[in-house]
Amino acid sequence: MRRVTTRRRLATALLLAVTTVGSTACTNEAAADPTHIHTGSGELRGVRDNDIVRFRGVPYAEPPTGPLRWAPPKPVRPWDGVREASTPGPPCAQVGNPPEGSTAEDCLYLDITVPANSATVRKPVLVWLHGGGFSSGAGTEYDPRRLAVQGDVVVATLDFRLNIFGNLALSGMTDGGSYGLQDQQAALAWLRRNAAAFGGDPGNITLFGQSGGAVAICGQLTSPAAKGLFSKAILQSGSCHTTLAANASGPESPAFGAFWRPKAQAERSSAQAAATLGCPPGGDQLGCLRALPVDKLLTQAGTATAATVGGTTLPVDPRDGLKQAPDVPVLSGNTADEQRMVAGVYELLGKPITAAQYPELLAKGFGADAAAVQQQYPLRDYPTPGLAWAAAYTDSGFACPQQQTDTALAARGPVFGYRFADPTAPPLIPVPPTFQPGASHASELFYLFDVKGKPVRLDGSTYPLTAAQRQLAERMIAAWSTFARTGNPGDTRTAGQWPAWDPATPKVHEFTADTDRPSTVDPAAAHQCGFWSSLH
Repeated sequence: MRRVTTRRRLATALLLAVTTVGSTACTNEAAADPTHIHTGSGELRGVRDNDIVRFRGVPYAEPPTGPLRWAPPKPVRPWDGVREASTPGPPCAQVGNPPEGSTAEDCLYLDITVPANSATVRKPVLVWLHGGGFSSGAGTEYDPRRLAVQGDVVVATLDFRLNIFGNLALSGMTDGGSYGLQDQQAALAWLRRNAAAFGGDPGNITLFGQSGGAVAICGQLTSPAAKGLFSKAILQSGSCHTTLAANASGPESPAFGAFWRPKAQAERSSAQAAATLGCPPGGDQLGCLRALPVDKLLTQAGTATAATVGGTTLPVDPRDGLKQAPDVPVLSGNTADEQRMVAGVYELLGKPITAAQYPELLAKGFGADAAAVQQQYPLRDYPTPGLAWAAAYTDSGFACPQQQTDTALAARGPVFGYRFADPTAPPLIPVPPTFQPGASHASELFYLFDVKGKPVRLDGSTYPLTAAQRQLAERMIAAWSTFARTGNPGDTRTAGQWPAWDPATPKVHEFTADTDRPSTVDPAAAHQCGFWSSLH
């Protein structure tokens, strides 16, 4: 009996030894080849790119084509073998961005960037939602190498359904009008399940976005379906209260209002678009639309640029639901001169805003309040009429609405504000050399990402950040990654003290390449928010 027990012990010891050797071999193999990982959906082989590892074109849901066009995202089917993850997926179907647009519906993919180090501690995960006003844009335009390496974080960028594909809301659809938001939730859920495979912490996911991406995050903060999918949020130049007045998106652009529309309104607009496309009510209207080619559907892309309120994804308007939002830390801010980007477009088109046009544009944008706005923003206070117009539209459409959202969020959790104010920041869209773009909309993106093909001058030449701007970029990346790690953006690299948002004494951290300027500013005073609130 004693010999049997000894043999059993020896066999057990040998089995443990073999298991340990096998485990060590796998660990060593993973360390030797960090491009080969196992996810719940299958194996992936990414690419080593100097100091990072990239996993590109990773599907997070089934392609929303055929019967899945205008349906909630379906979980991706596991794949056999090793999936090559070296090529990004295409931008979702859209008009004009990139310049040639896109007709891709099979577009629900992630790009995941991982620092190529052998850290044993799981890293924070940042998930990027691109801008484009729910209508255009692509996650693949943003290379997060610097953010991932300097911040020692995992960064995921993604694409999601846009315009008519993401926001059409016909009666009878399953939670219609919010498919783009649902896609984002599907990507977050996939990342929570698989973050550890990339060295990320599934319990520490920060959702961050700019412009339309930030507006979408506001929706996610109030969506019951997004609860628990992320633990922090960063809103860059977009909020639940962001509004676009007439001409705010460019010459002759209509008043857009908010990015949320009631279900009844969305269904009326969608029914009209369907009829225009040759699919009137009655019969199988949805089947008719699903049979149409992408390029024909895109002719009605501009009719569906707001998410629908009243369904499962967004039961209430996010502006009304903020005080019941989850208690997650929020970092929120603007650029100092948001709408100079659009004023630059006027210049680029050879239609600079003139003193004679100024009152007319204000009348179109602000109606009965136009005279008061003109008195508050007199032409004599600005170098050009275009800059006066940009200041009024920046304050009314972006800066002050952002502060409304911050105040509502601060009632249920910590909010930290910032203002990006580098007056020499590169503009996202090239402008004539005589135009002063200032810290215009999206200019802060160059400090966090390498943006595909940008910034460029009118002659097509590119220009890098200056030494002072690179230092500012390092401070911003430190703030973003510190916030993702701890829920507070302030540390010794980001000027130490960072005030929490308090509407009674509003102060935010100001980012500028001029280190002699104060590190905090009162954004309500800087953007004349007292005046704008008096108009409502």
